[in-house]
Amino acid sequence: MIAAMLVPTSSPPRLALAPAPEADLPLVERLANAIWREYYPAILSAAQIDYMLARGYSGDALAPFVRNDGAGLAILSADGAPAGFAAWYRAKEPSTTKLDKLYVDARTRGSGGGRALIAHVEEAAQRDGSRTLILNVNRHNAKSIAAYRACGFALRGEVVVDIGNGFVMDDYVMAKPLASGGSGSIFQS
Repeated sequence: MIAAMLVPTSSPPRLALAPAPEADLPLVERLANAIWREYYPAILSAAQIDYMLARGYSGDALAPFVRNDGAGLAILSADGAPAGFAAWYRAKEPSTTKLDKLYVDARTRGSGGGRALIAHVEEAAQRDGSRTLILNVNRHNAKSIAAYRACGFALRGEVVVDIGNGFVMDDYVMAKPLASGGSGSIFQS
């Protein structure tokens, strides 16, 4: 009998991160549109997806992430092609940064891209003096909740936020303490 060998059909993608300049805001808007329409129909109605994309992912809505102190926007590339992004800002809570947006496209999920984006945001938050990283995640988004837990986040609370047009965000608030000093990411800022 000949033993079968398992040979991977493809190698993991090469990942890279780069800060997004203002000129890349249309790219981030297109990424958000594609990722949301692929991922969220199981969680949100099409009308709420349209509303939230228009409200939070236009160039005007994304601009503060590249203009404001304590904020940032990073683009993830997989094998040279844009594959996701993260956006963050200094929260009102002292010594806290909020991870406001984290999205990775379907072809790149599971390759470590989300974890790399989180590590990138952690480093930026630490450089900004933050000791805690917080985020909101839809209570019905079990895959993301599990991924955040695997990255060291814990449930801090629950919020229901009226965002207008009859829609609400029904979220868990998750938090992660940040260690002092950098986390030693292999990705450049």
